[in-house]
Amino acid sequence: MASVITSSENKPEEENSSTFQNIMRHIMSFKDDPISILLIRHPPVRTSIEASNQRQVPLHSGAKAMLVCQKNTDQFTLIVLPAHLSCDNKKIASILGISQSKLRMATEDEVRKITGCIPGAVPPFGALFPQYVKTLIDEKMSQSTSHPPPLTFHSQVKLFSTNDSEWPNDLSHIILSETIDQNRNDCINFNIGLRTISCSIPFNDFLKVLGEKNYFICDISK
Repeated sequence: MASVITSSENKPEEENSSTFQNIMRHIMSFKDDPISILLIRHPPVRTSIEASNQRQVPLHSGAKAMLVCQKNTDQFTLIVLPAHLSCDNKKIASILGISQSKLRMATEDEVRKITGCIPGAVPPFGALFPQYVKTLIDEKMSQSTSHPPPLTFHSQVKLFSTNDSEWPNDLSHIILSETIDQNRNDCINFNIGLRTISCSIPFNDFLKVLGEKNYFICDISK
């Protein structure tokens, strides 16, 4: 378990590495067609602006993941959109086949239960949560990409290492890439289950990890 000090509370908030570890196990299973990723460690971030500043990437390349729920049900859906945009609840409700009044944001307790993460750490992989949820990806996400984080990090930012405590013990034999082509501009960036670890990944690789049966690309932003 890792402790995070929130800006609003002068006490640690516990983070669980399980979701991060499960995602990494899944990513590392693509042996015949490896996934390109770069993992970096930084001070805890909760907002998209804080995260983009630590990663040194444009705000629009952040993949913001938010959990919504249909009122009076246990039906949850993960919404993924560029970090500089907002959810359009009317569009989301229409896609889900419900009235807008029946849609609400998940509570913090629900976020922890469904995703295994604390708010601000939720990654855009609904199919890989402790409780499966469908993922709706805004159609603008594929055009909101950028270069990966530069390898000239801020003083408090560094590459994530397989020697770090969050890395799964059963993947100790894995050699994690310490670079990604800095000339590519098709990457999206997000916290990957922990507020202190960010992932940069090409958009098409992101879709491959998520699995084509587990997402729907649509217009859900404003």
